[in-house]
Amino acid sequence: MNNPIPALVFGVLLLLVGAAMLRSQRRGRRDADNALTGEERKFLSLRVRRRNQVAGMIILIGIMIPVGDSLIPWKNAPGTFAVYWMIVIGLALWTGLLAVGDMAATRAHMARELNRLHRSQLELHRVAQRARKMNQDGSGEM
Repeated sequence: MNNPIPALVFGVLLLLVGAAMLRSQRRGRRDADNALTGEERKFLSLRVRRRNQVAGMIILIGIMIPVGDSLIPWKNAPGTFAVYWMIVIGLALWTGLLAVGDMAATRAHMARELNRLHRSQLELHRVAQRARKMNQDGSGEM
């Protein structure tokens, strides 16, 4: 409270992390635009939206921490101070929930894609077995 430097440093670090996350999502937007299938395009665009929300929340928290530490007189207005920091903590928890939701959605999508690839692999294996059997039957008749 008397030394605003730690809050300012932490706020700047959060701002940098959030800005880096937003910058990295530009590539995600390009990937979504160049996606092969409609389902993949939809997943990638929703993932970019979720991750942009997380980055925006991190930036907001990065602004709120130094502001709350340096501008709110906690000795004169403890109620305001407490409400402000409960809001900051609530935003941090909400950001964590958004991140967990993004991880769950990504995991579910990857599981679906792996299942689809496994089914395709099994089908290709069956076709190869049939072709091998037909080749063996055809060479045995000669």
